[in-house]
Order: sequence, then C-alpha cells, then structure tokens
Amino acid sequence: MTKSKTYWLQAYRETVEDRKQGPDFKLIEFLDIIPRGPVLDLGMGRGRHALFFAKLGREVEGVDISTFSKGLPEVIEAEGLDLTYHKMDLREFEIPKQKYALIIASKIMQLFRKDDIETLAEQMQAGLKPKGVIYIYTFSVEDLQYLQSWDEIEEVEKHTYYHKNWNLSFHFFSKDEILGLFPELNLQYYSEGLYFNRTPKRSRLNGIIQYLGQKE
Repeated sequence: MTKSKTYWLQAYRETVEDRKQGPDFKLIEFLDIIPRGPVLDLGMGRGRHALFFAKLGREVEGVDISTFSKGLPEVIEAEGLDLTYHKMDLREFEIPKQKYALIIASKIMQLFRKDDIETLAEQMQAGLKPKGVIYIYTFSVEDLQYLQSWDEIEEVEKHTYYHKNWNLSFHFFSKDEILGLFPELNLQYYSEGLYFNRTPKRSRLNGIIQYLGQKE
C-alpha cells in the first residue's frame, strides 16, 4: 500500500468516526487516479464526501437544496476547511467548465426526470479538468421490482415515476443509459447489483449502480 493511500485511509477512518458514516468506499479505492484540484459534491447531504475531501486539503464545493447539516459549519470553521456550500436546486447551479478534479453525484441523479438528468450530465462532463473523474452512485432498473407503495406513484416516462405525496420524481437507470450519459469519459469502474437497505422504518433490497469515468 502506498504512503499516500495509507494517509487517505486514515482520513477516511477519522471521517467515519466524526460523522458516523464516511464517503462511499469505491472513491477510496480509486483515489490514486483523481488529480489534484477542486472537488464538487452534488447533493451534498450531510457532507460525508465533502468533509472527507476538505480534510485532505482539497478546495470543495457542495450543492444541496436542503439546509446545511447540523454541526457541519462548526466543523468547517474549527478545522479551517476550504468548503463552500451552495443552498440551491442542482438544476439552477451552473457548473464552471474545466474546473474540477472530481465531481460526485451520490444518491442524487435518480431524483430528476430524463431531460434534467441529461443536461446535468453534460454540464458535469464539461466541468472536469483534464484527467478529472466523475463518480455516480444511483439506483438501477432492478430496483423497480422491489418498490413499495405502488398506489402512491405513477410512471411519467420510461423508468421514471412521480410520487404525488412527496412531489418528487424517481428515475431508475440501466447500464447503457449511464454509460451513454458520459460519452467523453473513459470507463474506470462500473458495477450494479443488490444492496440490503436496513433502516428503522423499513428494510428492503435496493438495486444500485456505481460508476467512475475519467476525462481524457
């Protein structure tokens, strides 16, 4: 194991301890191919990815429509981290071109309809600097067979469903669709399968996809 990867794994452990959950581990495995430079976390949530890369000394931007996660501003200030938060809808955020070494979209791409997904993917590709990496974690078409509460959703496009009570769209991806979204990138990793999701309110299988692509 390289000295740099040992350092990264230690930072990963510290993030897990501080936030109760760390970044998706597939990002740790591929850290060696991510160039130096800014990181963009789309759908930042509780900051598990943004905080991890900020602790590595990266300039990080996070975008999320929800309120800043409790306690995160204090962590950023106390540790002097370079982390900027944009509270806004991803569809309204203009991704600067050729700026980012890494763009993360974990558990967020599925919350839009196809036109918005395609527009976002195009901006993500354009936002990468040379050798930059896009990481996607999302839900596959296989997840459809495990959906519950069918009476509350309706299909509005192929593999896209609208939940009336939540006023949200949910899209489920195929492998060809994911690869087709990023034609300019070299595929570094792709996997899909089933994940058992256990929460206090429900337990069920999720069909998931993980993707890493790198700019020429």
